[in-house]
Amino acid sequence: MSEKVTIYTLAEELGMTPSMISRALNPNASVSEKKRKLVLEAAEKHGFMPNKFASRLSMDTIRIGILYRYKFMPVTDRILAGIKKSYEELADYKISYDITLISAAEKKAEDCEAELFRYVDYDGVIISGFSSEQCTPMLERFLKKNKNLVQVQNANEQVPYLFASMHNTKNAARLSAEFLYHCTKNAPRQNILLFTGDLSSTLHREAKEAFSEACTSLGLHLLETVDMQDQEKVLKKLTPEVLEKYKNEVDGIYITCGNSIPLCQYLYEQKLPVSLVTFDTFDELNRYIENGTISATIYQNLEKQGKNAFEKLVFSIIRGEKPPKKVYTNIELVLKSNLAQYL
Repeated sequence: MSEKVTIYTLAEELGMTPSMISRALNPNASVSEKKRKLVLEAAEKHGFMPNKFASRLSMDTIRIGILYRYKFMPVTDRILAGIKKSYEELADYKISYDITLISAAEKKAEDCEAELFRYVDYDGVIISGFSSEQCTPMLERFLKKNKNLVQVQNANEQVPYLFASMHNTKNAARLSAEFLYHCTKNAPRQNILLFTGDLSSTLHREAKEAFSEACTSLGLHLLETVDMQDQEKVLKKLTPEVLEKYKNEVDGIYITCGNSIPLCQYLYEQKLPVSLVTFDTFDELNRYIENGTISATIYQNLEKQGKNAFEKLVFSIIRGEKPPKKVYTNIELVLKSNLAQYL
């Protein structure tokens, strides 16, 4: 029994956080006597002795580097919030982290080698925005010196990264296709448009393939796939061009990128009767769910993706725990009726 008990066992039993359990077991940490007494009594009951990772006061600080190349700040903010939450929960493990943010509009991913190699001597590194094939040589050079490389949201499958924290792209695409099928089943054509994010990335290519396959299986007619390159200005330009091209023929649209505001705005202003499935939830997008422009949006739990990346990387370093190659967050369909749950 004692071999199976961990600080997480005690935390669950006592309704406390793992970090609180760790502090209570450390005689030098500031904890109320009442809480310390509860923890010590529970630990004694289970015959629990903290392993060498439960208190790292005498060990070197674990350093985590985070290199995030962003295209859309509402998504970035959620990921970083999850990382911060994980860091706060694991603070007693003597961890530090350093974040470098790079605008995708200002710098190509493959030109960020200096920023990446700044973290080459860190214990582990989390990256996002480097999934394109052009980044492969740079990542291969880095991995020769540091194997603890974790990818968030997307993954470059050409390199031997430690693990990736993301949503299941294919499941999201299939779910969206099924939803659009039911929304358009009374339409004579069931014509669908697909707007993707940057097709140079694995994530959006997988989404395109899965959505296309699902449309074929369901009998939906996929008119065209439009690559908006994860750029608002590109989407703003392409939206009227494509919808004018298929004027009055489009029944449903799926966009795989969270940066979908220009599309939503155009559909709202033109009063087009189109079923639209988008990605993520954030203030500017939510109002289009509330006014009915968006039929549904995919919630991928970005905070959890950031939290999983940080937490599982730390435990891989200090405990040798090997996470799955892909750590997925659950996807959920958000409608106007349940939007309040995600605000």
